[in-house]
Amino acid sequence: MHKRLIALLALGAGSVPAVAQTSGGVTLYGLLDTTIRYSTNEDAAGHSRTQMTDGVLTGSRWGIRGTEDIGGGNKAWFILESGFSPDTGTSQQGGRLFGRTAVVGFDGPYGKLALGRQYTLAHEVLSSYEAMAFANNSIVGYQGGNYTGLRYDNTLKYIKSFDGLQVAAAYTFGEVPGSMKTNSAAAGSLVYSSGPLEIGAVYQQTQNVTSAYFGAVPAAQASKQTVWGVGGTWKAARSQYYLGYTNNRLDVADYRNNVGYVGTRFSLTDALAFIGTFQYDWLRHAGQGGKRLTTAGMLDYNFSKRTDVYVEVDYTHLQGQWIALNSGAAFVNSGNTYGNKTRLGVMAGVRHKF
Repeated sequence: MHKRLIALLALGAGSVPAVAQTSGGVTLYGLLDTTIRYSTNEDAAGHSRTQMTDGVLTGSRWGIRGTEDIGGGNKAWFILESGFSPDTGTSQQGGRLFGRTAVVGFDGPYGKLALGRQYTLAHEVLSSYEAMAFANNSIVGYQGGNYTGLRYDNTLKYIKSFDGLQVAAAYTFGEVPGSMKTNSAAAGSLVYSSGPLEIGAVYQQTQNVTSAYFGAVPAAQASKQTVWGVGGTWKAARSQYYLGYTNNRLDVADYRNNVGYVGTRFSLTDALAFIGTFQYDWLRHAGQGGKRLTTAGMLDYNFSKRTDVYVEVDYTHLQGQWIALNSGAAFVNSGNTYGNKTRLGVMAGVRHKF
């Protein structure tokens, strides 16, 4: 069957880097993805900004991974992956050495087991059904960590395939003395593949969520976050089509989001591809509503398997409660619109894999 979840577990959403094999079954790999971006409404006065920043789809990273045959069709394996800002060279993910991934596990006839810091099941499944895989660019990929959690520490994950059906489960340890439940998370997913069609569903519940939701939930309103979603893809001769839905709920903080998204990847030539996404989000908070439209299109030209260049245009329009949420002081990433209703962005970049 299609191994999308296993590939995401190993390498993260987005393009798979080329690799350099060393002795002892250990591989060094990575990518640098750097852009020049122009965007409107980058402060409360509505000024535009031009900047050098990270990639549209993929975050820059380097990593090492390795496997060892331990007999009986089983392998031990590990992945250590570090993210960094290509324009400044500084570490991302809060300055962690291996903030993107730090896992060890086993893979064999009985399935795949992974232990450590890794992508959540909600992110792995739902990003598979959005054309830009919840883009690295925050204004386009706003769903990412805010709804799916993106990555969790202290996580145990199991994946098993049965012909065209893939079953997965994950549990995150809260590590709070006297309480197994506090700060914990649990998730399960099903993905079915048959020929050009793939469909999947995921359910995830996280306890005591605060800053993960756009920084809008203070400690005093720590909430249970429930996320579920469904989606699918269809592959044709030169294209792939995407359709998905995400349902996000926080109980105490009283946020409810419903998001529908459609998209496509189309190969115009062997070297040139178009990627397009359209997302529509309905927000409900404190008895009031808000809506968000986010759309983006990208042309990507591949010089080789390792090097490509691209141009991208994105547009976001906000209404009601979405303006307040998207403009909060705690919303410190590049998706903040500072009270403005819209943002237009244009990016040009280069990506190199090794």
